[in-house]
Amino acid sequence: MSKKIALGCSHTYGIGVERNEAWPHLLGATNYGVPGCSSDLVARTLPAILQKETPKIVYILWPDWTRFEYFKNEEWVQSLPTDDDRILFMESHSEEWLHENFNKQVTIVRDLCKDITLNMMTLYDLIPHIDHADQWPLSKLGHHYAPKWHQWVADIFTNNTDFPLSHG
Repeated sequence: MSKKIALGCSHTYGIGVERNEAWPHLLGATNYGVPGCSSDLVARTLPAILQKETPKIVYILWPDWTRFEYFKNEEWVQSLPTDDDRILFMESHSEEWLHENFNKQVTIVRDLCKDITLNMMTLYDLIPHIDHADQWPLSKLGHHYAPKWHQWVADIFTNNTDFPLSHG
């Protein structure tokens, strides 16, 4: 059982870097990152993770607040900006709904981790610590971040514990 666990999307999983270069590994945390996931998936899967793990610390680098999941053909689907169902859904739901949904998932996670140290942030929370987000070093894939960025994230998690969870 791990004393530390990490959840989030591909930036947590470590797309574009070796597993030992991803920020969860640098913090000594078991990596539960899922590429393409939403805040809904983080909140929905955390109870099962906590049943098998008894961590002292939970780290979350939240997926973008515009991501959500929906139920289709008897399974959960992670929304992607190009998904036709997402486009139809967004025509009937406001941006405010996305903010409320994200905040709801954060509240669920806080309740689940009330007796656990919880360090969470969004990509937007990194900006005051890592200036010039448009110049963050990219991995060899060109669309995710390089090992240097993962080290910065690990350092930020180590040195900061109270983030406002900015939505951008």
